[in-house]
Amino acid sequence: MCEILVAVWPEPAPLAEVLPWAACMERYGLGGFGWGVAWREAGGISVHRYPGPLAEDQEGRDRLATVRSTHFMVHLRRPSNLTTVSLADTQPFLAEDRTFAFEHNGRLDGAEAIRQRFSGRLQGRADSEVGFRLFERLQSEGMAAERALGEVHRQLGGTANLACLQAAGPALVYAGAPANQMWRFAMGDAVVASTALHSGDQAVFDLCFPGAREREAIATGSTVQLNGPTAAGVAVGPPGPPAEAHRPFDS
Repeated sequence: MCEILVAVWPEPAPLAEVLPWAACMERYGLGGFGWGVAWREAGGISVHRYPGPLAEDQEGRDRLATVRSTHFMVHLRRPSNLTTVSLADTQPFLAEDRTFAFEHNGRLDGAEAIRQRFSGRLQGRADSEVGFRLFERLQSEGMAAERALGEVHRQLGGTANLACLQAAGPALVYAGAPANQMWRFAMGDAVVASTALHSGDQAVFDLCFPGAREREAIATGSTVQLNGPTAAGVAVGPPGPPAEAHRPFDS
């Protein structure tokens, strides 16, 4: 039952602006079993991961608070399998060449069936890492990242809210877990995408984003580009599995 948070500014902003939102989502959501953040910088994407609650990672918060970027992507983890609580399973996952980071909320039911395809590339045991490596392979075969997000869900099934932070190009968010609605909205100068705390109402705005404007529920099976104040949502590729096949858990 993870949560996803992506924020994009037209000009570099400090991570200190994102951390209170993330802390609020961890408090009211079901996270606390690992957190991480990816951000864009001159050399590519950088990632910080911690296999415990954001609230306990004082050293990480202090060290990262002054990091400035236009693009941030946060993951707050609650795995379906508690034996996968480790640094290797903590998200976001980072490509070795630092061209992108990837994260997942949901449960990819078909991950175990293809795990052996990536046996030399996996460091942990979570289904989300299988999705990461599949996403990476699809891109290496020439598929655009926008389409590859939806294709990961189509091939692996289950539930999948997905996010990708690229070293170049827009941040991408895919909605495929209706029990944890993905939203796109504006906060100050930032364009933000966030999951809904596994709450069927819009409490995430009352609790964590009371100043949110232009709130838009992202349609299931759609990918949204976050690229500054003119971000727009577009559906790409085939939609994911039907809602009745979804299960509101994740790894």
